[in-house]
Amino acid sequence: MTPGEFMAAFDVIAEAPGGVERLRALVLRLAVRGRLVEQEPGDELPDKLIADLAEGRERLLLEKVITKPRYSCGISVVQEPFEVPETWQWLRLGDVSAIVGGGTPRSGEPSFWSDGQDIPWLTPADMRKQPSRYISRGSRDITSEGLNRSSAQMLPAGSVLFSSRAPIGHVGIAANPLSTNQGFKSCVPYVPAMSDYLYIFLKYAGPNIDEQATGTTFKEVPGKEFALVPVPLPPLAEQHRIVAKVDELMGLIDRLEAARSSREAARVAGRDSALATLRNAATPKEVSAAWTRIAGRMDDLFTAPADLVPLREAVLQLAVRGRLVEQEPGDEPAGRLLELIVAEKAELVKKKKVRKRKSYGSLMSAEIPFEIPRSWTWARLHDLAHDLGQKVPDKTFSYIDVSAIDNKRGAIISEVPVLDPGAAPSRARKLVRLGSVIYSTVRPYLLNIAVVDCEYSPMPIASTAFAVLHPHSGVHSRLLFFYLRAPFFVDFVTAQMKGVAYPAISDTDLLRAPVPLPPTAEQYRIVAKVDELMGLIDQLEQHLVDKRKHHDASAVAATNVV
Repeated sequence: MTPGEFMAAFDVIAEAPGGVERLRALVLRLAVRGRLVEQEPGDELPDKLIADLAEGRERLLLEKVITKPRYSCGISVVQEPFEVPETWQWLRLGDVSAIVGGGTPRSGEPSFWSDGQDIPWLTPADMRKQPSRYISRGSRDITSEGLNRSSAQMLPAGSVLFSSRAPIGHVGIAANPLSTNQGFKSCVPYVPAMSDYLYIFLKYAGPNIDEQATGTTFKEVPGKEFALVPVPLPPLAEQHRIVAKVDELMGLIDRLEAARSSREAARVAGRDSALATLRNAATPKEVSAAWTRIAGRMDDLFTAPADLVPLREAVLQLAVRGRLVEQEPGDEPAGRLLELIVAEKAELVKKKKVRKRKSYGSLMSAEIPFEIPRSWTWARLHDLAHDLGQKVPDKTFSYIDVSAIDNKRGAIISEVPVLDPGAAPSRARKLVRLGSVIYSTVRPYLLNIAVVDCEYSPMPIASTAFAVLHPHSGVHSRLLFFYLRAPFFVDFVTAQMKGVAYPAISDTDLLRAPVPLPPTAEQYRIVAKVDELMGLIDQLEQHLVDKRKHHDASAVAATNVV
């Protein structure tokens, strides 16, 4: 990739997920491969730089800026990790700089530590707080006595600092003389003008160095291994051009990131405002108007599948509050439906088709979470559905376990296992049939809820991890499913859960939950409307997934040109 090709790919990469991070990594990658700036015929030859390094090493030793390096490599043959221009030279970090460790004065000696007026002293943790390339001090200072009576060493300005003990890979340049603790391997360049290029190289190489680090309690890069790290070294003049270009491009990326952050903040504010208007709509007409405004700006307001979660929740919230569709004067009131359900329940108990449960009593006003239309009524979940009993499998059966639920779609997977009685899990006990709603009562699977929407052969049996809710006549299974996934119901269940390792709600507590009940005819209208809106949201989600895949593929293709 030439510099021109890189700039052409810049926008493509920037638009992909994680594009800003990808761009920064790509800039460093191109920089250390000699593909970010042009090579100039007048640049010095590699032999000249090698001679300058040897001369600089002797000068630093003579001036006692460094002691004889412990990890000197000598100019040695390097196995080249990747191709570089012919005018470059592969060396090792120990060839181009003195590798210097650090140390920590004893904490119990007040004379070793200063109140900030002596020698700056850094730890790797300090590096997290340093947004700048050039670092002047850390969170503490040490005294000359602390320096002399510990393994800490004074590093000259221009030293390249590398955190070599977890966290590994933070890089900076000393803006002034300073010292570090033992969590660093610092490079004192034999040619001081190389500091900025070495900084760029270590920013690039840091993740790979981290991967190669050893250790059990914590990872660390040994000084000997750090000194052997191969460095692709351009002529000094080209190093300066590379540094200037990297700074230019990183500045551009910073501005791009800031602009994107500003746009994202505006988008999120607009999305949240639109969702609030939708949630607060008081009538179906207001809901329709709010939805129309959102639909006209879908691509602007929602850019990732996660953005659609609150939109789905808003639809369910409106549905259970009676604001999604109009109430019709001709609908039989839900109070009458509840009377019919009571009669049906009594008949089922009389015929011993269901167990008689203790009465949960009427709902108290404090239990009612919100207002509902006049034609609706409040009931308990126990009033609207019943279980179908339990059975130890005595013949081949279709087993529906918690893992069989796709909790995103709220559906049972297309194929459930068919088991023989001898292979039946101990939890395979609860009977279900077409129209039953199954609800996982354990928190890790809180939204593992589904309607049994097909006839299974052989007969289906569900896990005891589910509460089985088979609706009484006049109660739509899908509407019951929507209630169980609505935010108000999730909040109720969460508040009732007990246990630490695996919090769960008992069937008894679940069945006393308050549920708003519409007339049967309105239930069908609500289900149709929710399905319509959820279908539109599904289409948008698939569009966002496809769009992200396309952008990511384009960015990968642009990146892999190198």
